[in-house]
Amino acid sequence: MKTRLKINPSYSALSDWLSQLPDDFGRGTVIYRGRNEIRRFTAPDGTDLVVKRFGRLPLLRRVIYSTVVRSKASRSFDYGKRYLDLGFNTPEPVASIELLKGGILADAYYVSLYSPAEPLFGPLVKADRFDSALADEVAQLMIDLHAKGAIHGDPNLKNILYNRGDDASVTLSLIDTNRSSFRRHISKRAALKNLMRVSHRRDLMRQIAGRYATLRGLDPIKTVDKVFTSLNRFERNRSFRHRLKHIFGIN
Repeated sequence: MKTRLKINPSYSALSDWLSQLPDDFGRGTVIYRGRNEIRRFTAPDGTDLVVKRFGRLPLLRRVIYSTVVRSKASRSFDYGKRYLDLGFNTPEPVASIELLKGGILADAYYVSLYSPAEPLFGPLVKADRFDSALADEVAQLMIDLHAKGAIHGDPNLKNILYNRGDDASVTLSLIDTNRSSFRRHISKRAALKNLMRVSHRRDLMRQIAGRYATLRGLDPIKTVDKVFTSLNRFERNRSFRHRLKHIFGIN
């Protein structure tokens, strides 16, 4: 098994430990277990880390990620640095680790610094009455991203974290960035399509989209209508795909 390691120079002293991390992955503290698995580790120098092991992929996709397209782990590492360079908050990338067997990707891991920040899903989606001030912060974040040419591929509120400072100020940060794209210019249509992915909660999206429009000098009523039209279409298509998978027994 060959190891392909991409490491942040600031953490080069951990290279040997990181190379062995796939063998020791089961020793970490589980944070999340699903299609992907996320565990927390303390490195030998005391650095608090989060390690994400990406789910196993079909053979064809593993071949593609080995030769033509960067793996999700590699993109997470590169895009994390890109977001930081653009002035956005994201847990600092430490490394990406790829295991190749016979030249084909077998496993992939992404390592970043641990962040105590919490997902916005709780105060904005689960709460009976969402936090209006936090909703406005999300609208501003999306404006800033689009202004700098960044499209987060899945900006749902589990992938946007928040932290309150001692002065009650709020800092937002981004995770799960591997499906991002970066452009010189983002059209209004592309921006609103991206904004639509923030949440399925309609009252929340009405405020976020309306605030986004106001701050960008767009018509709030038309903007909310366009976002809801895209959201409705997205949900119908997703429901149709799920029905097809059920019919054909696809997991």
